[in-house]
Amino acid sequence: MEQGFTEKDWKLFRQKITGWQEAYMDSLNKEYIELLSSGGSPSEKFWELEKRIREDKKSAGVQVRFLGGMGL
Repeated sequence: MEQGFTEKDWKLFRQKITGWQEAYMDSLNKEYIELLSSGGSPSEKFWELEKRIREDKKSAGVQVRFLGGMGL
């Protein structure tokens, strides 16, 4: 469904999205470092990190998919 986005809007979005994703992923990396630096056994930290990464990979801030051939 078209929401009134113009080609200019899409061009601006494509210019900005990479920076937004990098900033978001940088914040995730800092959270992962904090998790790994916290107390607990190495195996607990490993499995918690694995769970977080699995969940975070599904986030729109990590991956963006375009429909209808609209790519980055």
